[in-house]
Amino acid sequence: MERSVISKGKTVEQAVDRALALLEVSKKEVSIEIIDNESRGFLGLNARPAVVRVSLLAASVAEMGALSSMNLHTATPVSVDRHTVGILEQGMSAESAAVVTLPPVDLYADLTLGSNKLEEGKIWIADGQIAMHIPDGANLPMIDAFKSGDILINGTALLAGQSAAVSKEDVIEIRLNGESKDSTWELDIDAEGMNAALHIEPGYHITRSLMDTEPNTRLMLRVVQNKKPAAIDPEEIYHQLRTKEIIFGIDSSMIKQACRAERSGPFIIAAGQLPVAGQDGIFQLQTDAAARKVQPKLRDNGTIDYRETREFPSILEGELIGTVIPSKPGIDGRDIYGKVILAPAVHDIQMIPGKDVQLSEDGRNAFALKSGMPSQTRQGHYVKLSMIPKLMHSGDVNLSTGNIHFRGDVEISGAVQDTMEVEAEGNIRVRGNINMAQILAGDSLIVHANVLSSRIIVGQLQLFYGQIAPMLIYVREQVELMKQAVHQVSSASAFKINDMNQTGLAPLFQVLFQGRFKWMLEQLERLLRLEEQYKTALKEEWIRYFQEIRNGFMNKENSSFRTAEDLESFIRRTNYLYTLASAPVVERNFARLHFVQNSTVRCGGDVVVEKGAYNAHLYCEGVLEATGTLRGGTYYAAEGMVLQEAGSPGTGTTKLHVNATARIKAARVLAGTTIQIGERIHQCMEDVEHVTIRLDNNEQIIWKGSE
Repeated sequence: MERSVISKGKTVEQAVDRALALLEVSKKEVSIEIIDNESRGFLGLNARPAVVRVSLLAASVAEMGALSSMNLHTATPVSVDRHTVGILEQGMSAESAAVVTLPPVDLYADLTLGSNKLEEGKIWIADGQIAMHIPDGANLPMIDAFKSGDILINGTALLAGQSAAVSKEDVIEIRLNGESKDSTWELDIDAEGMNAALHIEPGYHITRSLMDTEPNTRLMLRVVQNKKPAAIDPEEIYHQLRTKEIIFGIDSSMIKQACRAERSGPFIIAAGQLPVAGQDGIFQLQTDAAARKVQPKLRDNGTIDYRETREFPSILEGELIGTVIPSKPGIDGRDIYGKVILAPAVHDIQMIPGKDVQLSEDGRNAFALKSGMPSQTRQGHYVKLSMIPKLMHSGDVNLSTGNIHFRGDVEISGAVQDTMEVEAEGNIRVRGNINMAQILAGDSLIVHANVLSSRIIVGQLQLFYGQIAPMLIYVREQVELMKQAVHQVSSASAFKINDMNQTGLAPLFQVLFQGRFKWMLEQLERLLRLEEQYKTALKEEWIRYFQEIRNGFMNKENSSFRTAEDLESFIRRTNYLYTLASAPVVERNFARLHFVQNSTVRCGGDVVVEKGAYNAHLYCEGVLEATGTLRGGTYYAAEGMVLQEAGSPGTGTTKLHVNATARIKAARVLAGTTIQIGERIHQCMEDVEHVTIRLDNNEQIIWKGSE
């Protein structure tokens, strides 16, 4: 039987030498067949080894008959005592490497390789062992080295890239070197003793093992690497903490995590507790003492009013200004050594009442003796509180500043620009122009410049009183008559008490409003319209009164009035409010204006126009005094007028109107001017000078000098 070996090498000579070494013969005893010549390639690229077939001559085969006892017609595993895999750990020499002997196992019991005779020997890795199957006459399998010194065959190491044919008689040793690096750590404590950080540089342990492969004619080893972090003994950390006398805020879970860390970095393993600062006593205002920006308001039509972007704090007389809030102690802390860290000391506030401010008996609450804006001055732990009756606004009132609404007095150093609004419950002084704006003054108004295309209302409450007083007299008289009607209906046999209990007097009112009390319903509707006009100036007692009118008279389904006694209570409230509306005014409202053009002015008291007015509509409950000229427009003064000149040359667009008991004194009245005193109206047909116009006893208009 011919025996041959296929061998590879960098050159043909090397491949032949390897085959002769395997067959243990000389060149004279073999025949050599070159299967493939070597190729170095271009610049080392695409190089390939030489492949040869070396066969024993017939005579040499006969001499080897003594080896017939090594019949390998069945697959036999490599004996462990003859084929071992050595694992060389890092840091150990080859001589001291520990050799691990694997248990014997039948690697071929379940392996199906086709026919009993194979032309090629097979080699593979199974369960970490090198296994071979070489039938009689088959070519020996090859093993390739990836790194120099990783594979030793019969004690000789293969170089990187070198291949060798192996047989079952060869002793093959695989060196799978491991690697190890110890973890290092350092404890770092901050200067304040509040934190202890563990700085870790993690180490590792690397082990390698062979991967199983499929049977093949060549074997290239495949290695699996397993890397595990080098753990730190937590007791070493705790020992260091005890040495440093760290006893507070130790985080055991963080220590455990740090000892198993795979990445470098600091770990806070102990943290102190910072002290929590307390709060000093403060004086808390009921409202913010400074003007503040607010969100623009949404109008009823869905648009946004960007003028309402600022609010001014204001407090009425007798209202609570603010309260003293006691101090609140802090919470002490501790460092990592367990030392207590004291929280900062706190202090209570001491109030000093200033102008128009009164404190409660316990000194904790402050009340306003006059309306205005609160002002507080703090020095150390003392607060002095005063009331400022006037709001000083520097510059113009425009979109950037927002509208002004204040419960005290307001003084504006600049102008009030287009579409803006200024409202004050006290006095208003404007040193610049008022242009296409609205001014609402509770007491008085002084304008040093021009009022152009604007709306001015001064003394809203007095204007309201002047209109509602006669209306209340009428309502009182009509409700007295309605009360009598209720008594009559209640005594009638056809009247249903149960219906009254369910709906009140609503059905009866509907019948009365369609008959003799028709004018009563119209008067109530006028009252409600008047409320809407002056709603911002009304106090709570008036708001409740108008709500009672709605619930009692205007609700067609259900009235809050159930009996005649309810109507009597309503009459008493009407009398009380009439007393308020008809009471004499202690301090008259007034408006002093420089020049008015294309504007509407309403005042509950006197009005003075210095330079004059053009095409204005002016209404006042007091006396109108104009030292300039009134040209065009309508002018009404309940208590009379004192004028320099009124009228427009060649036109009849100027109208002067006073009550029946009042007079008009004018240095000059131009032709075409309409004069109305009470119900009497007269149009001047010619210019007149230095006249006093009034009604005589017969309610006829007379002129001074014609009496």
